[in-house]
Amino acid sequence: MPNETYGILLVSFSKHSHQQHFIPLYQAHPRLRIIGVADYPDIDPDLRAYNQQWAGQLGVPYSENLDESIDDPAIDIVSVGCEIERRSALIVRAAEAGKHLWIDKFPGATLAESEASAAAVERTGVRAIIPGYAYGTLAQHTRQVLASGDLGTLLGVHVDVMFGKGWPRPITQRRAFVAPNGRWKYPDIKRELLTVGAYAVGLIQECLGPIRHIVGHAGAFFFPEHGAHGCDDFGSLTMTDADGRVATLCGGRIGTASHPQGGPSRAYLIGTRQSATIDAKRPALDAYLRDYSTGYDYQPNPQDPMQWHGGPPVPTIALSEDTAGQAAGLDDLVAAIDNDRPTRYGVRQARDLMEIILAGYRAVECNAAVDLPLEQDL
Repeated sequence: MPNETYGILLVSFSKHSHQQHFIPLYQAHPRLRIIGVADYPDIDPDLRAYNQQWAGQLGVPYSENLDESIDDPAIDIVSVGCEIERRSALIVRAAEAGKHLWIDKFPGATLAESEASAAAVERTGVRAIIPGYAYGTLAQHTRQVLASGDLGTLLGVHVDVMFGKGWPRPITQRRAFVAPNGRWKYPDIKRELLTVGAYAVGLIQECLGPIRHIVGHAGAFFFPEHGAHGCDDFGSLTMTDADGRVATLCGGRIGTASHPQGGPSRAYLIGTRQSATIDAKRPALDAYLRDYSTGYDYQPNPQDPMQWHGGPPVPTIALSEDTAGQAAGLDDLVAAIDNDRPTRYGVRQARDLMEIILAGYRAVECNAAVDLPLEQDL
């Protein structure tokens, strides 16, 4: 029924997820209502308290019986916000229960887990979306430019996506690069080539065919926390697709006051007839106030030093209300459920994105080019 209201279960307010930022989207949508909050029973006390706090604010029940919560007939959509290492099992369980899925960026911690998630969604026929990659201003404008044909044949693309968050400081300890091996996040940091670079990879997927070769670089740190772990806070990838077209990207966390709108989000498209620069933060009214931002008594919240759930003062007026495209993604999921069709960006594309990211990390680790496809057990 096109006017049916869909119930949403929020699974986990993990500090590495964006679950809390999705709530205003759900509350504003006329076709959705939040039914409950749930999580695994073996979570740490801080996360349990945070889950309970949000359930109380929303006026919905909190449960640590995930099976019972997922099987509730009032639940139509599961909003996946648990840690990346626990997502695949949750996605498979929800899909097998016939529940549609809103997934925060990654469907698994490994290629095998991501494949299991994609296979479960395809096997069960539920609708699933990864909203972060194909719905924002940068992706929309890029599609418009490519569809116009003005560029001629696309030869290559470069993408810059960086977050102007966190407080850079001198690097006093520099550990050798540590390969992820399935571990993506730590209590105090995230791997930023994964976390931020994934947005650039998602755009490259819009532009090119299947990626076949990749080279990666990482290890120049802005933050001592990343240097001490040997984990990337910034990185670059160079790749070619099956037709020999080239894509490059830079992605990472580059610190407070580095950009007036919280970090650059740009694409450079090179064609046989013309080239184009697309800036997701334009048009805008900007004021560069670095001296003000760094000179007065400002520090990130000590409870959120990397500013995963907030950001510095942004001295700008954005002229787009939904640059990230989250509201557009939510509309697409609802329409996909209504009309029994795929979403624009689903779990299969996210599985392929994870393969590209994994190949990039392997290239960094080996200091050599890596060919795709990768072995499935990564």
